[in-house]
Amino acid sequence: MIFKKLYLQDFGVFGGSFERNTIDLQPREKDGQLRPIILFGGLNGAGKTTTLTSVRLALYGRQSLGKAVTTTRYHEFLSESIHNPRNQLLAPNSAAVQLDFDFGRRGEVIDYSVKRSWSKSGNNVTELLEIYQNGELIKGLTDEQKQSFLNELIPIGVADLFFFDGEKIANLAEDENNAVLADAINRLLGIDIINRLKADLSVYLRSQKKDKMPEDVQAQINILEAMYKKQYNLYQEALSNLESKKIVHTDLFARKERQLQTVNELGGAWASSRQAEEAKELQLREEKNSTTNQIKALLADTVPLSLAKTQIDALLQQLTAEQKLKKERLIEEELNARISAIKQSLLKSLGSDFQQQIESTIEAQKLQVSNDFDIIHDISDSELSRLLHIVNLVVPKQQAEMETLCTRLEKIEGELEASGINISRAPEEKRIESYVEELSKIDKKIGAIGSEIEQHTKDAKDALKLAMDALRKLRDHEKQYSLSSSITKSISLAENTRDLLSQFAVKTRERRIATLEKEFLKSFSKLARKDDLLIKARINPETYSVTLLDNNGNAIEKQKLSAGEKQIYAIAMLEALGRTSGKALPIIIDTPLGRLDSKHRKNLVRNYFPTASHQVLILSTDTEVDEDFYQELAPEVSHAFEVEYDPQDGCSTYKEGYFWRA
Repeated sequence: MIFKKLYLQDFGVFGGSFERNTIDLQPREKDGQLRPIILFGGLNGAGKTTTLTSVRLALYGRQSLGKAVTTTRYHEFLSESIHNPRNQLLAPNSAAVQLDFDFGRRGEVIDYSVKRSWSKSGNNVTELLEIYQNGELIKGLTDEQKQSFLNELIPIGVADLFFFDGEKIANLAEDENNAVLADAINRLLGIDIINRLKADLSVYLRSQKKDKMPEDVQAQINILEAMYKKQYNLYQEALSNLESKKIVHTDLFARKERQLQTVNELGGAWASSRQAEEAKELQLREEKNSTTNQIKALLADTVPLSLAKTQIDALLQQLTAEQKLKKERLIEEELNARISAIKQSLLKSLGSDFQQQIESTIEAQKLQVSNDFDIIHDISDSELSRLLHIVNLVVPKQQAEMETLCTRLEKIEGELEASGINISRAPEEKRIESYVEELSKIDKKIGAIGSEIEQHTKDAKDALKLAMDALRKLRDHEKQYSLSSSITKSISLAENTRDLLSQFAVKTRERRIATLEKEFLKSFSKLARKDDLLIKARINPETYSVTLLDNNGNAIEKQKLSAGEKQIYAIAMLEALGRTSGKALPIIIDTPLGRLDSKHRKNLVRNYFPTASHQVLILSTDTEVDEDFYQELAPEVSHAFEVEYDPQDGCSTYKEGYFWRA
């Protein structure tokens, strides 16, 4: 992935249109080398952090502010982010950010533009998200589906490892209970596909077992399923009422957001389009079959001849030459026969005295055809004419038809692939049942806030209890019958596969954590000073708790690390997490050197920034990356921007250059 350009319109301290606030982010080549670092310099408060904020906002919207942010708070943020100029009678009532970037998918580099704009009218804020792919606006998606599309390109959990600021470093450095690290590790493991497979197998097992039950047991199960769905819908309705109050404690709401985000990652935003996508997929498959049959028919006819054009041309030349030779030999035979007859007639008339003169004259007039060329095929004129018709007319026509059909088939297969992805994103309703219980626990705690909130929480609790009772009885019936009936081979295989997937998830987690430990040691070793402890990290694959070890394998308490060692620990862990994720994303680092001493800063400048990624955006003050550090970075710096703030206009601008260097 490569960030190309960032556009700001009346966003924060940056006033004016996109034309005025366009930032070129693409690394440039200098002295035959593509340089990865783009440096942004600005005094505190000038607006350099807006670069990081605008990138995250363009890609993630409300999620860019954190998990515990309500829609109301997000709209307040958008409203507050509209530029408020000084000395102007009319202030703007809208703003926008746009990010252009290239993204590689399945070996193809795709050009994307994401534009997020919003306007306010009174207390209302209206937001518009537009996504362009290779210059074409992506249509037909809801706002939730657009955001899901962006989340699939660059999951926000992974982006947190690449787009971070000094606060993120500080939180990780001071993370005594490993909560921040555990959340980061859990996000990058990438075993969601395994969990989806397990959920699908569970749905399959329930369906298979139900079909093998007696009719009276099936009837009881149908009643319990209907009761569960009814109560679950009531529970969802109560949650909706609760959400509408917008009065949720930050910590509790954050836990609920994480749970809802999990449902969305399973494809919840795509559920409404599943039926239409399935119908579209069926139509595309029928069209694919028809197109494939037409291609097969052409392949069974003359199209294969187009694959041997050189040989066919040589054959036609041979056949044409043979036909010409055959005609010449026929003419030779007829002409020579007539000449011989004339010879005999002359001899008879003139007598033998003139025989030698007659023969020499006649022999000189005979037609001589070359015998160096052999006739191999000896086909008739009609057969040659038919072959020429096929090669010159039929083959080109069918070849053009074949190209048209192949182009159409390729387009159909692309549409089928896109349709299949959309269908796979849409979950079956049963796949989210396992998340209901956790949501109920959260909502029971939320019920303590306000009288109306308490009533809504009680409704949710009662509905969910009934749903869980129905679900428990449903499982008891299934379990009881499963124990008393024989399990078919398909069910047995499905159960074994589900167990195998669980084991695979454990092994995958262990391998990824082992990789993370190795990457951390590499990162910390190159960033630490010579007098720092050489720290190793051991991460528990179950709890994600981290134990730091010294050279002798003795445990080290993080509290005993110096402030600089803690900062280097955090940066090394972020780099290790990013490398373990396997994602090739740009890195944006805001004020990364504020808490480091000069030696740690030097190691970071020399050993981290130049190799952190193929594109590194550093947001710094003049005291962080000063003249000495700038000289260290210079061979890797593509270009730089300085953020200048005009206190009279209350407006900032980007200009190329870095403080003392134009």
